[in-house]
Amino acid sequence: MNRAVGLLVLISLLTGCFGLGSKDDDDDTPHYYVIDIDRGVVASEFAKNRVLKIKPVRMTPHFRGKTVVFRVGDDEYRQQVPHEFFSDPGEMFTEQLKRWLQKSGLFSQVIVDDSTPADMILETAVTALYGDQREQFSPQAVLEMQFFLLAADQNNAQALFQTALRIDVDIAETTPPNVVKGWKQGLEQLFATVEDDFRGYFSKRTP
Repeated sequence: MNRAVGLLVLISLLTGCFGLGSKDDDDDTPHYYVIDIDRGVVASEFAKNRVLKIKPVRMTPHFRGKTVVFRVGDDEYRQQVPHEFFSDPGEMFTEQLKRWLQKSGLFSQVIVDDSTPADMILETAVTALYGDQREQFSPQAVLEMQFFLLAADQNNAQALFQTALRIDVDIAETTPPNVVKGWKQGLEQLFATVEDDFRGYFSKRTP
């Protein structure tokens, strides 16, 4: 009986010291995030005979993985394990961009494959995707993307339009959930801006 009591006390001490079986010990619990935005209203009119092919969005190597990244120094970045995107970030951004431009009315059709001959090709790169946790800066969710609109004619694949946009969204604290919410807000602003830029470009080309 005494040995049983002693064993029970030992287990209790180990649980208290090392957190064995503790409900509060969830540091290793995976957290998965998505950046899902919606343009909302679909354009009432669509361009004719202007098919856009979106190539897969490229991620800068520093942000190519699924794990959320914080910037903690001028030249130092740190992965926030176990906080991850639910899917590959390049695929996620590609799908969001396709959905947004489909509703814009700027193109008669938006595709991501070779099922239909395209008139234009859009190449996109994400060059910054991190939460800013540097002590000398206020907490921010940072998103930067580059867009290159090209003619689909392989014999004359000239750049028709290009732009680089950066969004720094202020957040209360640099935590993974806050950063993801900031990215969502920033992506909506960024896509709205690039849509306006494309609209301005096409309006100048229309006789």
